[in-house]
Amino acid sequence: MAENNNPSAKTTEKLLDTAARVLAPLVRLLIARGVTFQMASELLKRVYVKAAQKHFVGDEAATGTQLSLLTGLNRKEIRRLTADELEEKQAIPMESYAAAVFTAWTTQRRWRDGDGVPKPLPRRTSGRQLSFDDLVRSVTTDHRPSAILDELTRLGFVKNNTEDQVVIEPKPYIYVGDVEDRLYAAGESTSDHLQAAFANVIMEKPNFFLNRYIYSDELSVDSANALHQRAREHWQRVRDDTMEQAIQAEARDLERGNPTKTRIRVGMYFYSETQDSE
Repeated sequence: MAENNNPSAKTTEKLLDTAARVLAPLVRLLIARGVTFQMASELLKRVYVKAAQKHFVGDEAATGTQLSLLTGLNRKEIRRLTADELEEKQAIPMESYAAAVFTAWTTQRRWRDGDGVPKPLPRRTSGRQLSFDDLVRSVTTDHRPSAILDELTRLGFVKNNTEDQVVIEPKPYIYVGDVEDRLYAAGESTSDHLQAAFANVIMEKPNFFLNRYIYSDELSVDSANALHQRAREHWQRVRDDTMEQAIQAEARDLERGNPTKTRIRVGMYFYSETQDSE
């Protein structure tokens, strides 16, 4: 079903103001990485066309006229932009598999000790003892365990100890390696956060996604840092509980033969900024 694409005139100015605030951090990133307006403009045209095809025309065989009316681009541009619409599906990056393995290791009980700490794991299976290879195969068979180990090591989240076991480095799992790694993580989480926030504006039925925040603007830097740490601790508990519930739900759905094409992403964010004195 096509979405409502006729906002009232009085909301247009507010919509554009919202778009400017949403785009500002992205434009900052683009400028910082040498992406010019001309490059971004071409990309925005393609995004407009793809969004119109996916959400507003109801099928993939939209005419040039339909897409032109929806996007404001002329039909010649539409033909150029849709010439390569049969693009190949993008492969899932290796860091995504590494993240899934790390998550399983830190949240599933079978991979943690009695105190909830991820167990050191021997590299390969030996007898009945669980190994790192077993961990990887419990998550994916698309990549060799050695490849996943190399990726986690490259990202700086695991190492080998003196007993030739694979152990987790004592730091939170965030992308701190190459810029490309951090860009992938930022794009994935930010895209779904915006999808949830803006779906709540577009949807006509009251089936809103969770999208809440708190705000305080009279804090010292030290207080902000302490609250940031507190938020991290809360997130760790939410993450562990939600992931465990999700794994159990996946197993139940598979056992019952339920359709399993629905995905979720659960997130939490914290941002602080020191304001200029007036």
